[in-house]
Amino acid sequence: MSRKSNRNRNINHPAVPQDHRPAQDKPRTITVKGVDLTIDPRSLDDWELMESLYDLQSDPQNNALSVVPFMRRFFGDDYQRVKDALREPDTGVITGDAIAGFVQELLERLNETLPNS
Repeated sequence: MSRKSNRNRNINHPAVPQDHRPAQDKPRTITVKGVDLTIDPRSLDDWELMESLYDLQSDPQNNALSVVPFMRRFFGDDYQRVKDALREPDTGVITGDAIAGFVQELLERLNETLPNS
């Protein structure tokens, strides 16, 4: 390496090829229980969303209803579309098991897709 290129290099921040950097803020599409969702990682930077997720995970038996504010806040305008996709075709009912399975798979997909969020 020439002396000139060494001087231009920032010692505190080694060069990283741009094509190897993970796209931190770009929305990603995940599929959960057959529902395609576009997740913007920036949407996870929401304290009240984290509070509702904490309530849900800290005591799922006693805080089962905390899934409602979590889903409303997380999905926003897509909340109705998600609910419609989880309805039983014969009865039109959305069961607690359907919601629980959906949320569990959602959290798994988020951990796979956005491990540092």
